[in-house]
Amino acid sequence: MRVNRGLLGWGVFFIVTGAVALAVRNGGLDPALVARAWELWPLILIGIGLGLVLARTRFAVIGGLVVAVTFGLIGGAVLAGSTTVGAGLGACGIGAGGGSGKAFPGASGNLAEGARVRLEMSCGKVDVTSAPGGGWTLAGSSQDGRAPDVRATDSRLEVGAPNRTGLTLGAGATAWQVALPQAGPFDLTLVVNAGSAKADLGGALVSGVTVNVNAGDARLGLRETAGLGELSAVVNAGSLVLDLPDSGISGHLNVNAGSAKVCTPDGVGLRLKDEDNALGTTNFAQRGLIKTGNTWTTPGYEAGPTHIDLDVSVNLGSITLNPEDGCA
Repeated sequence: MRVNRGLLGWGVFFIVTGAVALAVRNGGLDPALVARAWELWPLILIGIGLGLVLARTRFAVIGGLVVAVTFGLIGGAVLAGSTTVGAGLGACGIGAGGGSGKAFPGASGNLAEGARVRLEMSCGKVDVTSAPGGGWTLAGSSQDGRAPDVRATDSRLEVGAPNRTGLTLGAGATAWQVALPQAGPFDLTLVVNAGSAKADLGGALVSGVTVNVNAGDARLGLRETAGLGELSAVVNAGSLVLDLPDSGISGHLNVNAGSAKVCTPDGVGLRLKDEDNALGTTNFAQRGLIKTGNTWTTPGYEAGPTHIDLDVSVNLGSITLNPEDGCA
């Protein structure tokens, strides 16, 4: 009997989740000990690493199982009432007053054509919009009213949490509102660590987008952007929503212990090269794509006026193409 690796991880997750919750409710496990299950989150990264190192070997399943078991332990603690969803992230202040802190001094400037923008949010929320002209603005709030670190020239804009190189628990919630110029073009890099991001870049000239989501979520509205050519997206233990424009795009989408929803315009030609699918699921077949080898294409791909070519990989997660509920 051949085991469907795309479902094995989910099965293990649900088994462990139910077993932990049942053991706690029946006195088999100490609730105080189970409440600390979220502290095992580094195992998720270890599992992802194992999946990547052992990819295309018969042992590739090991990484996915490590991730599934870890999420199962955390999920079981939640069901048992020993902890709450996002216990680890709650220490960051997410969902607990994000944006209700003290306003920090705003900033603004101008960007030349070809500029590079990097926004790195940790333990907070960031809303990105576009505005006419060549200028950018930054406003928001933080727990103590301290502004983020901003490095800006005509050719580069970098915004990051002050004195923070990674996840810093207990830092308090932060909220940014960033407006980027519609004149351009510019390259955007968006990094979300244990936080949330929403970008609506309608009307902006964006030549390339890089997004990394780590234990957080991001929603990118790119449908009305002009000139998007390069896309690089990585999701680690998080979720991502991509609403893509009707333009020629190439790049990659990697999902590790998370989910991604991708919406594309009608009539666009899709070619998705499935690099890896360790304990992952996709709905490409349900959306009418044809598989040849490890490549999925829309019928009549070559004749399409616009092409989107992406290398995709899913490790204990899912990619949903053109979901029923859309990407709004």
